[in-house]
Amino acid sequence: MTDPAWERTLRQAGALSDADLDVAAVALALSIADHPERDPEPYRRHLAELAATPPVAAPSARWLSERLAGGFDYRGDGQTYDDMRNADMMAVINRRRGLPVALGILYIHVARAQGWTISGLNFPGHFLLRLTVAEGVEIIDPFNAGKTRDIPDLQALLQRLTGREDAKLEAQHMVTVPVRHVLMRLQNNIRIRAEQARDMARAAEILRRISLFAPKEPGVWLDRADLAARSGNLMAAQDILDEGLNRLGPADTAQLLHTARERLTRRLN
Repeated sequence: MTDPAWERTLRQAGALSDADLDVAAVALALSIADHPERDPEPYRRHLAELAATPPVAAPSARWLSERLAGGFDYRGDGQTYDDMRNADMMAVINRRRGLPVALGILYIHVARAQGWTISGLNFPGHFLLRLTVAEGVEIIDPFNAGKTRDIPDLQALLQRLTGREDAKLEAQHMVTVPVRHVLMRLQNNIRIRAEQARDMARAAEILRRISLFAPKEPGVWLDRADLAARSGNLMAAQDILDEGLNRLGPADTAQLLHTARERLTRRLN
């Protein structure tokens, strides 16, 4: 049986560089996987509409905010934050509400259509974006209508999220992450909640989907194998690690998987 179209999209994305990866198309494919009964064309047209604007003279966080929050009312869902529709791109488009990372994907989609340099940040607990502008960079909060954040804002946000008044903003918090990791972060929101609900089949399927568009990420294969092992299926865990080993090239990441596989083998013997 041939793969469904959404699965082919994820596999194709797994073979692309981050620069060539269409982040919104992958996020939509992940949503289509959960809603095979829906017609995806209206959502594709909407994504095209978001990106179809005349060239803007210079990158601007304000312009992005006016486009997405002002023009289309995209905002964070502060009322029902844990509603999993907030991580489902179809539902996000329908409701114009979502998690920070889901909304961030739309900001990245529109900014990239302009040819701008934009990335997610390695900020804990709240997804933020860094847009390169003529004067340097602007930090964008997609959850809060595309508000720009300065250093004092980020310091206060970090203290609030960590619950520690002595928490200090560090260089690591401002490091950018690959766009593929943004998609992984979106899916991990769903996977973690599935595990919390003890729906291990759902969690395993989400991890399988991640491994399709991020096959070079060793942590994905380790997470998949660990989940299978915790579910009592050690042979499946070994098969997953073997598949990961076939996908990964660099010796250091392959060695990580070899180590995990040896541990599983000891448990089987």
